[in-house]
Amino acid sequence: MSESSDEEFDGFSQNEVDAAAQRLAQIGIGELDVVDSENEFSDENEPLVDEAGDRPAEADGWHENFNYYERGLPYIFLPRGNTGPTTVLDPDKEPVDFFSLLFTNAILQYIIQETDRYANKQIRDHPDENKSPWVTPTVEEMKAFLGLCFLMGINVKPDIKSYWSTDVMLETSYFSKVMKRDRYMQIMRYIHFSNSEQAPQPGDPNYSKLYKIESLMNMFTDSMVNQYIPKRQLSVDEVMVPWKGRLSFKQYMPAKPTKWGIKMWAIAEANTGYVSFCQVYSGRINGVAAHGLANRVVKNCIEKANVIGQGYHIYMDNYFTSPTLFTDLFEHFNTAACGTVRINRRELPKDIMKKNPEGVTNRGDMQFRQKDAVAAVVWKDKKNVNLISSIHDFSVGAVQRNVQQADGIFQRQEIPCPQMISDYTNTWEGLIGLTSTSSTMFSNTKH
Repeated sequence: MSESSDEEFDGFSQNEVDAAAQRLAQIGIGELDVVDSENEFSDENEPLVDEAGDRPAEADGWHENFNYYERGLPYIFLPRGNTGPTTVLDPDKEPVDFFSLLFTNAILQYIIQETDRYANKQIRDHPDENKSPWVTPTVEEMKAFLGLCFLMGINVKPDIKSYWSTDVMLETSYFSKVMKRDRYMQIMRYIHFSNSEQAPQPGDPNYSKLYKIESLMNMFTDSMVNQYIPKRQLSVDEVMVPWKGRLSFKQYMPAKPTKWGIKMWAIAEANTGYVSFCQVYSGRINGVAAHGLANRVVKNCIEKANVIGQGYHIYMDNYFTSPTLFTDLFEHFNTAACGTVRINRRELPKDIMKKNPEGVTNRGDMQFRQKDAVAAVVWKDKKNVNLISSIHDFSVGAVQRNVQQADGIFQRQEIPCPQMISDYTNTWEGLIGLTSTSSTMFSNTKH
């Protein structure tokens, strides 16, 4: 320490040393590790770096040899509590008890409050059109109403009144036992999730197309966060809820299995599909595409899901993935990420992220690059797969593929595959099935 230093360096504390050792162990660096190649961490493998930190041989900063110290130590996974449900119910509980953990009495009271407010306003402003006496629903009555709404999504009939039909071919006696038809129709007429008198109008800076459901959505997503702490592997993705009705922010996506619908952004636990936060995409703002939408969506999802700064791993597809986002997440959010990437993204290693990169010709060929916290790979399967990650290094595993032989017969073979691609595929395939099931369930409920 020079004499000009303001403070004398007293060394590291034991806690700091232990924490560093734990983080090093996660990436396989430590005094007990066995290195297969004596040159693996040799200085000869390090690219030349000038005093300014630039790499003369790789002007864009990407290089071939993975350097753990350039990325920095990985983050220890320190969730805000024990992962899994925060409320454990007895095994003899009914499904409605679990539903009530998320759709709480506070939410029901809020719906009753706004429904009652709107009903009284309509009766006051339009008495001739609202002659039936109005009684404020109780919590139990509102539960019954919502339960019938859900049941209508399972037992589909041509119209609502058919559920109370006494025709022997249409009769569903359960509905009339739970609630009279006129009472159901009355609640349906007045059901509200916001104070319509306070709704910001178009042109107001606070205007939102989602105003009528925003408060309800916020309360529900708060419950989703509070009732479950996800495991480390998460995914951010878009979910299409099928919808063909009239709606200003209805989306058409011809390449998706569900072409028409409501687009939602969601962050979910990879192995269970549990959604910690979701948000409806209401379209462009004043007809102008939102700048940096993908980056904002990811950051908003991890913030609202309460997983910032805890060492989570986020998987995503090429709509969201970019080196800029991954670097920002790693450096400022203590969050690592992995995702497929479009080769026209900025700041990628252009020598490998292109249509026909050198050295990637046959199935199983691959090329790696690293820049700071981000590793990049292109791998040849049936076609090139491009992916970047701040979770993985250059580790290589293997996958099974049906490969056509010279005689035209297909044979199961093992081909080399980057570990980051194997992990991404395993994470993503499981999640796609779960989210597809969820969106289908949404589509079966009554509009």
